[in-house]
Amino acid sequence: MPTMSDQRRKRIQAKQRKSANAEKRVAKIAKRDRNKKAAN
Repeated sequence: MPTMSDQRRKRIQAKQRKSANAEKRVAKIAKRDRNKKAAN
């Protein structure tokens, strides 16, 4: 099996990073809302 090309690996890693960041962003917003409700 040939090794993965650098370009392809970079593209895949970028996609993974994007999805991870999106998940974190959603979690952060949810947490902020929870904290606001708790503070009131």
